[in-house]
Amino acid sequence: MRYLKETKQPQSLPASQQDLYLETSPKKTVKSKRKRFNSQKLRWAVQIAFFIVVLVIGWQFYTFVKYCEAGGKGFYLPRPPGVESFLPISALMGTKYFFGTGKINPIHPAGFVIFGTLLLTAFFFRRGFCGWICPIGTLSEWEWRFGDWFLKKLPQRVSSIMRNVPTAFTAGLSLVFTPIIALLIVEVITMESFKSPLFRYLTPAYVLAMVLPFVIPRKIWPDKVNDILARAWKFSILAFFIHVIIIKMPIAQLEVLYTRAPFVRVADVKMLKFFMNMSGMALSVILTILVISLINKNYWCRFFCPYGALLGIIGYASPMRITRDTGKCIDCGKCTKACAMHILVEKKKHVLTHECVACYDCVNACPVNGALDMKLIGDRKKIHYGLYAIMLVGLYVVVTNTARATGHWHTKISDAEYIMRISELNHPKYLHKAGQFEME
Repeated sequence: MRYLKETKQPQSLPASQQDLYLETSPKKTVKSKRKRFNSQKLRWAVQIAFFIVVLVIGWQFYTFVKYCEAGGKGFYLPRPPGVESFLPISALMGTKYFFGTGKINPIHPAGFVIFGTLLLTAFFFRRGFCGWICPIGTLSEWEWRFGDWFLKKLPQRVSSIMRNVPTAFTAGLSLVFTPIIALLIVEVITMESFKSPLFRYLTPAYVLAMVLPFVIPRKIWPDKVNDILARAWKFSILAFFIHVIIIKMPIAQLEVLYTRAPFVRVADVKMLKFFMNMSGMALSVILTILVISLINKNYWCRFFCPYGALLGIIGYASPMRITRDTGKCIDCGKCTKACAMHILVEKKKHVLTHECVACYDCVNACPVNGALDMKLIGDRKKIHYGLYAIMLVGLYVVVTNTARATGHWHTKISDAEYIMRISELNHPKYLHKAGQFEME
């Protein structure tokens, strides 16, 4: 198929002359892409490889905990340090500790190393971690791709409603909770405030906020407004964590937590127990997100993930960005349609938004060679997706193995201590309430 781009016609000419202008104006023939192997297939291969690694880590840690529960008997596998990647709050605490003391905490060092590596990847490669490595991002993508296959079988109006309702619902939730989180951050209210009757009296206001995205006419309140409001939630959550941990928590308190708080020492085990013995509420929330992710692309990533929000902010400093050559672009819109993060790629010269996960899907969908590419600042150098993948994964491998070689990868907690603490895991000292920990 040949793709043509017409020269813009003068709007001041009469219609008959405009038709003559189009017939006589030069038409540029552009070369289309024909590739058996593309960025999407390579990215899927990387995603599957890391997903398998995560499954192996989970199985290994489960086996280790079972060994400890048996009192050090039975089949033994060493505790995998990679399990600490599932402790994001601990990683944020470790980051505060590192910049406050210059030391890596010895309790969950791998968590800090992995988190620090993600920050570096965002600085150099935008949100490449989200698009190429993150197992939650991978699961989300598999879900919406299956959902797309299903929705295409439905009438367009029905599928459109099914796609837009979750965004409107999330926008309503954001209208309720984002102001509350903001009030917590500026300390106008505290966690104790939720026990006040005032919050019950505000129930009508909550209901009004929830229905607003559905009842206001689209001419006044377009879908874009719902999308913006829904995305605000993850930034408010990020701001809350940064305020509580990075800004408010003293270094001395972190020292005490690492040395005297039993919960912190077995946070990884508590995390495993949470997923193995989920409450009805937690299970309902997770299942709801999974179901909605079938019909709403990257639902968790776009609206809820605070660390995706953080990587997106850091990504503004990256020297790489998707760049559109307006001279070669044929305005087909395929790039925008391919973007799972709902970025209007076809309208941008440079895709600088924090939502870009550097997945290359828009580049892969573009039918014209050179019309859309990942490039360095100044449009100087095209970054091939193969090189991008090597640099992204390579940085992760180099940093984590350097930590391993320098002794900043494995926890200082011995197997004997794990066996002892897991045997008394039901003791009240391993509980915490609203960030309050019992000390020993």
